[in-house]
Amino acid sequence: MAAFQARTEETLANLMKQRTILNVRKKKRRKLYAALADVEALAPAKALYEDGLSGMEAEFARYMEAVAVLEECHIPRERLTAEKAEIYEQVAEVNRQIRAERKKLALCHDILDRLPQMEHDIDKIEERESEVKHDERRRR
Repeated sequence: MAAFQARTEETLANLMKQRTILNVRKKKRRKLYAALADVEALAPAKALYEDGLSGMEAEFARYMEAVAVLEECHIPRERLTAEKAEIYEQVAEVNRQIRAERKKLALCHDILDRLPQMEHDIDKIEERESEVKHDERRRR
């Protein structure tokens, strides 16, 4: 049990390091990823503004800022979108693995907490079995 628990803790530590690295990569591109999201979300507002609908000035300005940020980076939007999707999927997968490892650790702790009671129950059962065998011998 101790070896299993140690391996699980080591795996958990490695996964957490991996998640930190991914989050740092994500943070470095946060401005670009936010601009991508803004361009996609505000495209309808841009169309409405261009059609002459009033009240869309702030959304249009945010849309144009996001477009400017994306043009400054000189990375094709398709590549940036694929990169964003990939890194978010990797983070999600690592988070799933971390949850699984934490469940394993919780089970280990639960078993270790129950161990004294299980040993006590086993001792009682063995005592009863011993008494039954002893009584059978006396009857013969």
